[in-house]
Amino acid sequence: MKRNRKIFGLALLLTVLLSGCGGAGGSTKAEMPAASAPAAMEQEFVGDGTAWLDMETSESKDAVSDGTSVSIGSEVYRDPNAKLIREAELRIQTTKFEESVSTLERMVEQVGGYFQNASLHGGSYRDANANRRGEYVIRIPSECYDAFLGQSGELGYVTYRDERTQDIGERYYDTQARLKTQRTKQERLLSLLEKAETMEDIIALETALSDVEYQIEQLSSTLNRYDSLVGFATIQLDLHEVYEVSEEPGIPNSLGERMSRGFASSLDGLADGAQDLLVWMSYNVFGLLMFALIIGAGAVILMRKASVFKRKRSEHTSAPQDKGE
Repeated sequence: MKRNRKIFGLALLLTVLLSGCGGAGGSTKAEMPAASAPAAMEQEFVGDGTAWLDMETSESKDAVSDGTSVSIGSEVYRDPNAKLIREAELRIQTTKFEESVSTLERMVEQVGGYFQNASLHGGSYRDANANRRGEYVIRIPSECYDAFLGQSGELGYVTYRDERTQDIGERYYDTQARLKTQRTKQERLLSLLEKAETMEDIIALETALSDVEYQIEQLSSTLNRYDSLVGFATIQLDLHEVYEVSEEPGIPNSLGERMSRGFASSLDGLADGAQDLLVWMSYNVFGLLMFALIIGAGAVILMRKASVFKRKRSEHTSAPQDKGE
């Protein structure tokens, strides 16, 4: 019995040491497909992508690489192991807001994407000139990212476009390696738990298993989040309603044309302001009438007081003259 305990204690100590070594190895880049990795490890994780590596080494003189893709002539070969998070921000103006919204919904549906967030505000029954604005957060498959952005001009005039790409390959493969290590540790602990004979050993092994399972859940959740961000690109799109474009964008004009356009724009603004004032007055006619009555009554009262004050003053100035006579 004592011999079995000693053997079990040695086995448990060996497991802890091996798991410590595995955890330290999980934080390295052993599973990252990099040029500095050993050939065997590189072969293991590249898999079907070995043709890409062979192409890169054999034609390196004519190749231009950005770290995740290689351009040879007009062809672009992407690293199949790259983990890219792609994001874009678009601001678009349109004179046909409802048509643009319908087109956007159709485009998202065609590529198999979805709206993570969608909000619409602006517009009014009382003000026909109130511009509307739609704010959207769109998730689309990464393979459709470039095509979707290429079609964004169908929604209207793109006033702003910003694209961002982040390579999380190092973090992804590091997390994957640590998850593999934790699962190996879990299997060893389960094997030792089957051979445990004392309650003390069983409790210690179950505690260790609980910690390992927690780590596995955390690492698995991180990988799932990475897969979601890599598999679906994120596009933030603001759609603004406008009524007219005064000039074609990007075309320079002479000073006379700019002054003429500015004068015409001032007249249009004056006309629009007068129309807006008349519309506002039509919706507030009763309030304006009450205000006018109050102002009129106040003016009458002030005029009467001024008349009384003037009459009293004239009487006061004429009184001494009468006594002197």
